[in-house]
Amino acid sequence: MKVDYIFDFASPNAYLAHKIIPILEESTGSSFEYVPCLLGGIFKLTNNRPPMIAFAEVKNKNEYMFIEMQRFMKKYSLNNFKMNSNFPLNTLNLMRGAIAANFNDSQREYIDLIFKGVWEKDLKLDEPEVFANYLKENGLDPEFYIENIQKQEVKDILMKNTSEAVEHGAFGIPTFKVDDQIFYGKDHMNFLEEYLLQKQK
Repeated sequence: MKVDYIFDFASPNAYLAHKIIPILEESTGSSFEYVPCLLGGIFKLTNNRPPMIAFAEVKNKNEYMFIEMQRFMKKYSLNNFKMNSNFPLNTLNLMRGAIAANFNDSQREYIDLIFKGVWEKDLKLDEPEVFANYLKENGLDPEFYIENIQKQEVKDILMKNTSEAVEHGAFGIPTFKVDDQIFYGKDHMNFLEEYLLQKQK
């Protein structure tokens, strides 16, 4: 089965979900298709807000969310995560790059590299020079991405992905869509796994 993974590099939880997608692909025999979207666009279209803002006045809520992240990382031995000191980053061009990566069949490689840069290496990848140098250092052609992220086709696909994600029920990231069902958040990936296994019976 095919699962759409609606993501944005801006979300630390999207990074954590990304790290365990291979586990679900192996356990369910399903394939995950990465669908680049703009988290800010999803928030705007659904009147949602980032948790750190939405729950800022709720005593203990944000602190508990951090504890929950720690538990998740411990469960899956995700030991390389670092909260980016430049958070929040402007990921617009990074997400356009994820669209462009489809043009030369390097999407998974690009996505994994950018997630690592943001959430493991603490890089400020919304700075063009940092972005270009990082790609070059890791074997990707920065000129290819710099050229393609400016193309109207790439911009249009990203906006279309974002609006369609909301139409399908997304209100935040990470979100998974399979059939007519959506599963929101890294902490509900067990329900996604159960659904995929049930569909195989």
